[in-house]
Amino acid sequence: MNQPAGTLSMDCLRRLQQTLMRRVASRDADNVRSIGFAPAVSNRASDAIVQARFDVARKARDVSAQQRIEPVEPVRLLDRSTDAYHELQLPTQIRQTGEIVPTGVAISTSDERATTSVVVRWTTVDPEPPRPDQDHPDDPRWHWGLLTVSHLFVGRGDRDSQTRAAVRRVAACGHGPDAIRSRVAARGRIPGGPDIAVVETGWDRLWLSGFIPEIGLPPLTVVTGEDLSNWTRTGTTGNFVGDAVIVPWTWQAFYPTLAIPTLGRLQHIVAYERVTAENANQATFGPGSSGGVLITGGIVLGVQVAGMRPTFEVGYAQTLDISLKWLKNKLRATRLELVNVVTA
Repeated sequence: MNQPAGTLSMDCLRRLQQTLMRRVASRDADNVRSIGFAPAVSNRASDAIVQARFDVARKARDVSAQQRIEPVEPVRLLDRSTDAYHELQLPTQIRQTGEIVPTGVAISTSDERATTSVVVRWTTVDPEPPRPDQDHPDDPRWHWGLLTVSHLFVGRGDRDSQTRAAVRRVAACGHGPDAIRSRVAARGRIPGGPDIAVVETGWDRLWLSGFIPEIGLPPLTVVTGEDLSNWTRTGTTGNFVGDAVIVPWTWQAFYPTLAIPTLGRLQHIVAYERVTAENANQATFGPGSSGGVLITGGIVLGVQVAGMRPTFEVGYAQTLDISLKWLKNKLRATRLELVNVVTA
């Protein structure tokens, strides 16, 4: 059979990555750091859905036939709905990349701070109660908190209910305190992930400190697997919202899984690059930027977990379709919603 029409599902991309990784293991495993998928270049293979991106430690001019990655790699992909095989001709892209490193700062004492700009609310009650509003803001059935990365808390042990952090207000001009006390309600295990954590605090502290403009905000739209499949084929652009900064970015590649030193092998990672070279000396996605959020077309895409040395112009985020599903189960929530991204 020929290549499938349309987009490749998350399951297809995962199986393609596994096939290519097994193939690389017998060719040049020490040099190939990771394999992802990026939009195909039309003038190279007009009928291709995506291209396979091989991230290597070094590009070599003279490569033996046994180690060579071909310009087009043939791959057979099983269609599980029909038990038939698609014959894919995947164009390849070989990119020399720097080391990928976590970009957070470990919290070692209760006096350290974490930075975030994403507000969440959740309830564990079934059936789900009405959402809080201006007339009923104090409903104890709803909890409030902020998203950040789990690797900020590595070394604190598993005592989440005893782990506390002071969350600093970013890009906001509220009249409350510029740091609000909170506790870690849930966090992913590191290494292994997901690299996500939620710190719980009160709605009044969030409102007074400028994290939410009002109580009755509707939930934000969160990325889906279908969105990721489409963007892997077409690419997209958006903004990174970090510590009092908003930086435009453009899509680079999607990795069904990606191994990051100290974080382990994380699922659903997106690589992106800043659009402009302004403030070239500034490490845009460098240390301290983990926990920043990616937005594209009104959709909240993911939370940054790592960046690429030495310039940190390329960032890596774990997508929220994976993280929020895990977080909802961990919190035993019947409803978990993103409420606000603080952008100004």
